[in-house]
Amino acid sequence: MNQSFKEYLEEMMDLKRLCTIKFRDVEGAVPVIRAHIIEIKTEATREMIQTDAGIHIGIDSILEVNDRKPDNYC
Repeated sequence: MNQSFKEYLEEMMDLKRLCTIKFRDVEGAVPVIRAHIIEIKTEATREMIQTDAGIHIGIDSILEVNDRKPDNYC
């Protein structure tokens, strides 16, 4: 995970900005949600974000946040 992308997520959390988050779920679908990031934490060695919509997303599963892609996105 690129540190600058994680820093961007932390900035969105600190500023309490509403984010458009596009990610790959466990079934391989690509949902898009609008939510606030309320926490970033490590669960079982995997970095996760928690949203105010009650959704937990692995940072490695995020494809875009507010049209910004992780630097390692393929």
